[in-house]
Amino acid sequence: MRPSSRSFPLVITVALAGALAGSLTVPAAAQGRFRRTPPIPDSFRELKLPEIRSIPMDNGLTVAVTPLPGSPLLTLQVVIRAGESDSPPDLPYAATLAARMIGAGTKEMSGNDVENVVESIGGDFSVTVSMDYTVLTLQVLSEYLDRAVEILRLMVLEPEFGELEFTSIRRVFFYELQDRRKNPEFVGHRLLQRILFQNNPYMTATWGEDVLKYVTLKDAHAFYSRFYAPNNAVFVVSGDVDPTAIARKIGQRFAAWAPRVIDRPAAPPAPTPNPKERVCFIDHPGSEDAVVFVGNLVMPPTSPDYYPFLVLNQVLGGTMNSRLFMKLRESKGLAYAAFSEAEFFRTCGVFWAKARVTPETIPAAVQEIIKEFKAFSSEKAAPVEIEEAKSFLIGQLPLKFEAPDRYAERLAWVAALGLDAGHWTRASDNLMLVNAEKVIEAAQKYLPMTPVVVIVGKMEWAAAALKDFDSVEIYDSTGAFRKILRQGVDK
Repeated sequence: MRPSSRSFPLVITVALAGALAGSLTVPAAAQGRFRRTPPIPDSFRELKLPEIRSIPMDNGLTVAVTPLPGSPLLTLQVVIRAGESDSPPDLPYAATLAARMIGAGTKEMSGNDVENVVESIGGDFSVTVSMDYTVLTLQVLSEYLDRAVEILRLMVLEPEFGELEFTSIRRVFFYELQDRRKNPEFVGHRLLQRILFQNNPYMTATWGEDVLKYVTLKDAHAFYSRFYAPNNAVFVVSGDVDPTAIARKIGQRFAAWAPRVIDRPAAPPAPTPNPKERVCFIDHPGSEDAVVFVGNLVMPPTSPDYYPFLVLNQVLGGTMNSRLFMKLRESKGLAYAAFSEAEFFRTCGVFWAKARVTPETIPAAVQEIIKEFKAFSSEKAAPVEIEEAKSFLIGQLPLKFEAPDRYAERLAWVAALGLDAGHWTRASDNLMLVNAEKVIEAAQKYLPMTPVVVIVGKMEWAAAALKDFDSVEIYDSTGAFRKILRQGVDK
């Protein structure tokens, strides 16, 4: 919650990453040199994002508005600063079930009535629950602003929490989680996070569908009563609206929303990076190939290392021209594909490399990924690599904001975590300021880590992982621990 109204300054992206100025010509001979010499990038499209106007209401609710003149669509988002990390440790997914009850009926209307009203105004209502926050989104045409604000008020302030609706929602969510287990990448990523977030509140979002049976209607309602309060929320609006007028309208409609004391820390404690070698194998009978994850924890998005690390990730595994792809697939022939990714939460980030490999190349692929991590942290990155990565990231920014849903998703992230303009209007400028020295400093901080290795595949492939490691932990596709393999000895 911000104590007073404030605006973020508008910043326009400049055209080219400076260090690539000048001619990069390709010689007629030397094919190897040609492959190492990037072309001159095209001029960047200007990224013009409107300022975020943050206006506090008397009951503690903050209205954050980004005017988009001429836009026919209006996006209304109620952002609750509570997510799965706020679910009780013994009640995983209480946050998700509570959020899904919003829109399933109010004190005045049934769930079908709510759905019919939303459809009558051509609206699209959706619920997203992340580790740190929950987003209730309603998209409509601008002409239906008043009706949209009113239906959202009824859904958020007067949910019914009926037993039949809860049972149906829990059952649907159960089958969603069960269906996701068919995807080896989903189960691998989930186990990686569960291990990295062990004994941390973030762990509650990493369990399988079986835990849903422990969450009752009473638990979901308790979560709603505890965290759905105006002083724990931001009402985000983007569209062709006047900030002052829309804030006044929302303030009037939501004035009855009473604030309350939010009984929990402002943010979960930061988890500790994995300290020792750990190799895990998920028995996934339906796998056609093996999927390998190698990852650990890194910095939160508020860290000064955040933008250098984005560039680092781009160089290491962001595209098919990155180091991991070129080394594991093109040079060594160990993988069908290899990339790296990062996801950032309030108190930390998770970074991982991911490769799809054949069973016989599992050990070599894991070792090659770890070797690339160490090489990046010990060898100075070439400036041309850094500038290419910056050019790609800056050039992609306008595309990320073109679709209304992605624009709203980013806006909700900034509002929920209380991030500054550096993550909104100044992202391209912050990337421009990254140099090779800052990238190598970030690499030296975060890449000489002892990563967690997660392998997903058929059980008969697990023995391959023992060639280079003393032991392998075995899990089933739900993420339940089964046993430990130690060089031919089962325990």
